[in-house]
Amino acid sequence: MKRIWLFLLVFLASSLVSAKVNLPAPSGFVNDFARVLKTETTSQLENILSAFERQSGIEIAVVTTPSLEEQPIEDYAVDLFKQWGIGKKGKDNGALFLIAPNERKTRIEVGYGLEGAINDALAGRLLDQVVVPRFKAGNIDEGIAAGTLAIVSRIAQSENIAFDLEAAASSMGVSSRSRGQKIPLPWPIKILIPIVMFYLFIRHPWLFLLFLGGGGRHGGGFSGGFGGFGGGMSGGGGASRGW
Repeated sequence: MKRIWLFLLVFLASSLVSAKVNLPAPSGFVNDFARVLKTETTSQLENILSAFERQSGIEIAVVTTPSLEEQPIEDYAVDLFKQWGIGKKGKDNGALFLIAPNERKTRIEVGYGLEGAINDALAGRLLDQVVVPRFKAGNIDEGIAAGTLAIVSRIAQSENIAFDLEAAASSMGVSSRSRGQKIPLPWPIKILIPIVMFYLFIRHPWLFLLFLGGGGRHGGGFSGGFGGFGGGMSGGGGASRGW
């Protein structure tokens, strides 16, 4: 009888803890709930991730949160991944780039279907080499942009997807209705795209030939909006860092 009561108490306690978690609803691929991104950076990254999803079917979510609600970032990431269903159902080809600026924590969470593209060690290196140094310098906006581009580049490389980051970014500039001109790329994106590509080409020279030849899978144009995530699941893989 005591065991039954103990089980019920543990179950009730866990239910109450879960009830305190306030996970937001997604408004796009980029969700800046902590309000640390520049408007143009948010718009440009949204366009890039949207174009990448249409071409590859892979869903990458970028989320900043004002609070982890006293949870480890790993638990928060898994809960958020599950609630949103990042990635396509049955393929689990989603990834989450989570940033908690107030707790100074960040994590890359990877779905089952992308664990071959970004394993735990690689996720840690991306954070160590691309993201955390910029965060430590106070460049949160730039660090998020650089980290997002690095994640896209790595997945495109691993999955043999010839995705042109620069073309995706520039072609999706918002057109001016009065003059028919496009708003130029914000400078962090303009500078970071060639830096990330150079880093990947140095580490993987064969990738340069792939991009020159235009091999891999190609998609259509860069247009469309966010229609929600596809019901994917997290494999629990990835890496977390503080700064």
